[in-house]
Amino acid sequence: MSKHQAIRTIRAEIAKLNQEIDLRIIRGVSYRREALRHKFLMAQLARLEPRQTWFGRTLRFASAFMF
Repeated sequence: MSKHQAIRTIRAEIAKLNQEIDLRIIRGVSYRREALRHKFLMAQLARLEPRQTWFGRTLRFASAFMF
């Protein structure tokens, strides 16, 4: 599995997990296990995604206003 496929898969899993957590909150049911899984997946995602520097974030923000 390539790095991009892994990132895509983790993001999809996080999205599904977020929906499950939301439903459990609405029902008033404990979501401890899902929260731990979410934390684990976020850590994996942080390791796989390149870190953005302050300069990179600034360029990305500025490019939003360019035509």
